[in-house]
Amino acid sequence: MRGSDRRMARNVAVACLVVGAFWISWQLAELVLLIFLAVLVAITLHAFAQPVVHVTRLPPHVALVFTALTLAVTFGVVFYLFGSLIQAQIADLIERLPGAWASLRDRFQLQQLEQSVMEQAKNNVPTGEALLTAVRGLTSNLANLVVGIFLVVAGGIYLAIQPRLYLDGLVALFPEENQEVARARLHAAGSALRLFLKAQLMAMVLVGVFTGVGLWIIGVPSAFALGLFAGLAEFVPMVGPVASAIPALLLAATVGFETTMWTLALVVLVQQLEGNVLTPLLQQQIVSLPAAVALFAVVAFATLFGMLGVVLATPLTVLIFALVRNPAAAPHSGPAPQ
Repeated sequence: MRGSDRRMARNVAVACLVVGAFWISWQLAELVLLIFLAVLVAITLHAFAQPVVHVTRLPPHVALVFTALTLAVTFGVVFYLFGSLIQAQIADLIERLPGAWASLRDRFQLQQLEQSVMEQAKNNVPTGEALLTAVRGLTSNLANLVVGIFLVVAGGIYLAIQPRLYLDGLVALFPEENQEVARARLHAAGSALRLFLKAQLMAMVLVGVFTGVGLWIIGVPSAFALGLFAGLAEFVPMVGPVASAIPALLLAATVGFETTMWTLALVVLVQQLEGNVLTPLLQQQIVSLPAAVALFAVVAFATLFGMLGVVLATPLTVLIFALVRNPAAAPHSGPAPQ
């Protein structure tokens, strides 16, 4: 066989392998997303472990175990000290929201809209065997959620302990002449995700604190639960802040018009600070995502993968941007994992 024929056959084989890999990934989309979540957990653990290695000079794997235990103890202590308060406020929030909607409905005469929604819901209410199937499906989904959380946490720890082992295995899937480029791009993607997660975590904490404290000062009920919701929703760009503002405004409306206006001003102020001051300062070195790209990425991944796609839309987009751009221009946030 001539050299040109061999190259053609190899290119066809590579193309078939790529198509096959995409097809398998599509069939196992949920598993792929869980693996990506585990990678994010591993990157987060490494980001917290790096200062421990720098200060204590401990071996990386020992510092990683120490960091994981410290984080677990910290979350446990925080939950022990503030868990009852947050739980009470969340329960109060859930209890107050229907009344807040009723007040808004009466004020703006939305009874017809509510009646239309209720009639539509009644027509779709399952009965008999369909209801039993729905209950079984809910139970199965809860069980899958618990199993998924366990797999993500355990997989993240395993990936964080031996990252080079899995990186070398992934690089070995590429042709030998392309392995160095593949390794450089994977390192660039890891650095971009690490910087993104650091910036996003700080933004979530600051937005949650500012929102919770601001709502508490204004006098909105369940202020700290609303602040927690705002901080978590900050992970989803544009869609999350809007979603977190709705319950805050509903509850503020039950207090009075002035409180509602102050709440609206607080929401706008926090988002302006986050978008124009906080995010540019925190994300100077990471992959810059245009607003339109971030918005349509949320829509696209939500269409493809549902709610999990909404949560992971931004980090997945950061990953794609980091993989396709020049590795030499990639951000650098520390030494390669050992």
